[in-house]
Amino acid sequence: MNTRRTRSVLAVPVLVLALAGLSACGSDDSDQVAADTSESTAATTSESTSEATSDAEPVELVADASTAGKCAVPSAETLGTFDTAFAGTVTSLEDGTATLAVDQWYAGGDAATVTVTTPEKDLAALLMAVEFEKGKSYLVSATDGRVTLCGFTGETTPELQALYDEAFAG
Repeated sequence: MNTRRTRSVLAVPVLVLALAGLSACGSDDSDQVAADTSESTAATTSESTSEATSDAEPVELVADASTAGKCAVPSAETLGTFDTAFAGTVTSLEDGTATLAVDQWYAGGDAATVTVTTPEKDLAALLMAVEFEKGKSYLVSATDGRVTLCGFTGETTPELQALYDEAFAG
């Protein structure tokens, strides 16, 4: 088998995986079954902004491509439907897991820390997933234990902060 054919054969699964991953961004398919979130802590939704408490168990989230859907332009209306949302600062990165100290909960929890299992670097780039960096602050949203992609989760910027403020006002 020549090198050119080998690259083509390897590129097909990567492309299929990338397209599937893009679907995890903002699905509006109501009949979609959520992926298994065993080991994830189910958090109760809070209707108002709350501060993290240190006695609550850490929340565990996954950033991967296991949910089907399609990317949508981030909007406060869509963001407000996600069951988990918080502002946090990355305190450690180890073996594909980012640990964030929660600065503020918008929805879904009261834990002082959240861990996010991240995709491998190459897959993260294809999925437009956040690449967490220690010491930086992020706004993170999730639904059914899966971090939302396509611009709903990212490093804190004035624009993303305004979107979260609008989505979770009240």
